[in-house]
Amino acid sequence: MVLIVAVPLLYSLYLSFNSTNPITKRWIFVGVDNYTRVLENADFWFALGRTAYFSALAVVGTTVLGTLFALVLNQNFAGRGFIRSVVLIPWAMAPVSVGVLWSFVYAGNFGLLNGLLHDLGVGSLATAWFGDGFRALNLVALTQIWNQTPLTTLMMLSALQSMPANLHRAAVLDGAGPARRFFAITLPWLKPTLLFSMIIATINALMTFDIIWIMTRGGPGTATSTLAWLGYMQSFQFLKFGEGAAILYVLTILSLACAVLYFFVLSPRRIETTPASAGAERADIGSRARPAMVAIPAWQARPLLRPATKQMIGKGLFRTAVAAIFVWSFLPVVTLIFISLSPATDLIRTPPSIIPSSLTFDNYRSVLMAEGTTSVQASRVPLSLFNSFVIGVIVAVINVALGTLAGYSFARHAGRRFFAVSLWALLLTRMVPALTLVLPFFVIFRSLGLIDTYLGVVIAYSTILMPLAAWMMKASFENVPLSLERAALVDGCSYWTMFRKVLVPVVRPGIIAALIFCFLVSWNEFLFAMILTATPKTQTIPVIIAGFLNQARFYEYGPLFAASVLAILPPVAVAFFFQRYLVQGALSGAVKG
Repeated sequence: MVLIVAVPLLYSLYLSFNSTNPITKRWIFVGVDNYTRVLENADFWFALGRTAYFSALAVVGTTVLGTLFALVLNQNFAGRGFIRSVVLIPWAMAPVSVGVLWSFVYAGNFGLLNGLLHDLGVGSLATAWFGDGFRALNLVALTQIWNQTPLTTLMMLSALQSMPANLHRAAVLDGAGPARRFFAITLPWLKPTLLFSMIIATINALMTFDIIWIMTRGGPGTATSTLAWLGYMQSFQFLKFGEGAAILYVLTILSLACAVLYFFVLSPRRIETTPASAGAERADIGSRARPAMVAIPAWQARPLLRPATKQMIGKGLFRTAVAAIFVWSFLPVVTLIFISLSPATDLIRTPPSIIPSSLTFDNYRSVLMAEGTTSVQASRVPLSLFNSFVIGVIVAVINVALGTLAGYSFARHAGRRFFAVSLWALLLTRMVPALTLVLPFFVIFRSLGLIDTYLGVVIAYSTILMPLAAWMMKASFENVPLSLERAALVDGCSYWTMFRKVLVPVVRPGIIAALIFCFLVSWNEFLFAMILTATPKTQTIPVIIAGFLNQARFYEYGPLFAASVLAILPPVAVAFFFQRYLVQGALSGAVKG
């Protein structure tokens, strides 16, 4: 991690103190002049304001919806496992595919939303949804909420499943209703997870790049230009590496501030107690664990509705909530599938309509077998799928192997200062925006000949995934009793034999969860792949999908949507078949970027 994170970060900091010319390769040390120019630029402050608004809207939306979804999915009902898998689909999808889908929904001339309005006979309400800057920013934030809400749901659901059921039973016996139980028991129990998920949602919102790149490119005008987008434009469009690095370091400081907030809010606090006060403290904890007797108001003594009626209404509302969650999560995906099966002429007809004239597999034949198409991008889809799979497997195996060894060390030696400090340092690296690392990677890899190679991509992806794998495996090993290791050592096992034949089989579910998380993140990664690959021999499927948008013609829309469907199939399959492992991973404190 020192090599692949600390060194690039220091190099990026060095870049921010220099004025560079990539053509003449001249470097001029300018000190803090880049930061001064950035802070004096009105565009920076406008971007900062948009970033704050966008992040606040995304965090509130994902937190509220994720918590509500988790509360519903924590109940027992027929088909719960299926609905839980469906909920994970938006999160499992690559942000590039998410951006493609919602861009076509909001497209002005022939978008699906305007098509629906025309089909309903209210075509006068159709508009260019991205024509207004403020509305465009809100629509991008809504897309971010749709994509990230399942992550919050996953963490909240795991916390709810770990809550002792006897707390609610005691409250029911005391006469507490659902609302009182939620605020007195459930919400306090969820508080650590709630704070953690809000910090993660904030970091993800601050670092949002893929969706903005696909949907608006920072427009209209600069209406959706956030700090991440501004840093990218300065670095890779205007080739002002120094000013770009300065902007990205400001973004890094904001991200690390959130990480420090997480550390101070959620880290366990040591409370010094005397023997005399220990008993009182235990009594106080016990009293807090038991809900207080709830006084029932007089107006509640005579219920307005019969118990059977209340139960029927409650069931109806619950089923409505389940149906709404299903529609929210699955309907856009079904829409993407139907678009991919539509003829090219249906995708550009005016007035638009959501009803296809026919269904065809021509779009899939054009991307899988290069039949009936002149699209260069379509012919690159099969190789890009292969690249994504190979890179995903390699990255997942390497990082989980190293993360397993690191997680064991962190779990067994957490009390030592070196391991405690290094663990938090490892977690802080997860809070560094990828844009801050991709700029020095691009400069360094170009000099080392690692651009457009599997090795370069694997190294770059590991900056994201190694902290994730180590953190997950640490939580898995903490649940294994130390006595198991001692018994194996007493029986004559060496440390390596004990680790390989005793511990690894015990933590196998955690290893599977870590492999799934790492593969999903690798498969969906766009920024590193876009900057560090140059030819189809190493480009992954998100890069190829984005390439459609650079040279799209009307006949390429069908192959674009077909490629987007093919890109989401592996992660969606993983979400369906390994849903319980993903929940277990969230329970172990894992997060995705």
